[in-house]
Formats: sequence, C-alpha cells, structure tokens
Amino acid sequence: MLVYSLQVNLELGNIEKNLEKIFSYIDKVEKNSLVLLPEMFSCGFDNENLEQHAKETPAIHKYLKDFSHKKHLVIAGTLPEKSRNAIYNKAFVIDNGEIVYKQAKVKLFRPTGEHKYFKAGRNFDVAESSNGNLGIMICFELRFPNISYTLRKKGAEIILVPAQWGKPRKYHLEVLSKARAIEDQSFVIVSNTTGKIGNIEYAGSSGIYDPWGETLAFIDEEEGLIQADINLNDVYRVRKKIKMDI
Repeated sequence: MLVYSLQVNLELGNIEKNLEKIFSYIDKVEKNSLVLLPEMFSCGFDNENLEQHAKETPAIHKYLKDFSHKKHLVIAGTLPEKSRNAIYNKAFVIDNGEIVYKQAKVKLFRPTGEHKYFKAGRNFDVAESSNGNLGIMICFELRFPNISYTLRKKGAEIILVPAQWGKPRKYHLEVLSKARAIEDQSFVIVSNTTGKIGNIEYAGSSGIYDPWGETLAFIDEEEGLIQADINLNDVYRVRKKIKMDI
C-alpha cells in the first residue's frame, strides 16, 4: 500500500494559491493510496481571519471528496471549522469520497497563542479506513506519549501527524516522530510545512517511519511529496516480536 506525505510552504491566508499548489502535488499520487496533508493547509495560522477561512472549509472538503472518489484515496489533514460559535482546528479523514472521521485538536500550542483563537477538542479515537486504522496527532500533540499509546490501545496501525512545527524545534520533531513509531509499534506519517509563513519559520522534516522506527522516507526543508510502500502486517509482526501491552 502506498502512503504519501506532502510538505509545502504556504501563503498566509491565500486559500486559492495554497490549494492550487497542493493539488499540483497530489494529482500525481497513485490510486488506492493514503495521502496526508499539513495542518491548516488552506490558510495557515491566519488567526485574525479564521471566521472567513472557516466558511471556505465545506467547499474544500467537497473538492477533496471529489478527488478522493475519483482516485479511490484516503486523504487526511486539518482545516479551520466553526461549530457552536467556536473555531476548531479540525482533522478529517476522507475515504473514497466520504468524510468518515473528524477530530478537533486537543492540545493547543499556547506559545503561539492558539488558545486565543481556537477552542480545544476533547477526545481521541481511531478512524477505520480502507487503508488501515488511523490515529491522528495534530502537531503539538506529538509530544504526548499518552495520546499515542491511547490510539494504539484503540487499534491504530498508522499514526498521522499533520503539523505546522516551528524550525527552532526541528530536532524535536525528528526525534519524537521516530519515538512514537518505536514505542507504539505503528507506522507514523508526518506532514509538516516548511519555510517562512507569516512571521514563523517552519521546520520541514516530514517523514514516514515503520513500526521498528526505521525511516522509510524523509524530506528536509525543501517542498515535495514523499512516499513509501508499506505493509500493515509489519505492525503485528513487530508487536508480536516485542510485546509492549500494559
């Protein structure tokens, strides 16, 4: 099974340009694969204009659903979404043209003021998809091993990490991505942004890791689409070899 991670630089608040760039990359993916997009990929953290950006999210979901249906893809990422007078940074999983799962970011990154603009979610669960059982950890949540282990206990085979992770913490992203794969004996796919977006420099360092912690694909600070051919049986082979259930 082919899985992909997209790493791009975004233009703050420019949905049209960002989507044009994203589709120029993912149009190349093979049918029946899984594609992970970065966190807040439509507009970046254009926080002062989130109300307007959230109004565009249903249309973006529709574009992605049509594209997913056409190519039989599973697509995941996060977008701003308004619900009950609050804005959430909400992950989605689209499977063959249908949204099968949504999850709001629980751990907001206070150093950049996310808590001032977004409402935190409450729950973590696993999405059953055509391409495996998917757990989602949105950016900062990668730092919390209790979250990833909760996802493992719920049956996650692949942990998806859509992110906008800052460059000063680049080394942390690389280490934590491997750590989550090793300790939870799951595939981990990280899709980060790169370069300067607004006033923040992002780390790049998107990657795909197997349940043994081996790097299957990695991209440093350039833009690009990386891929790996994975076998979900490897999850159970590793878990059988070294039992880590508590």
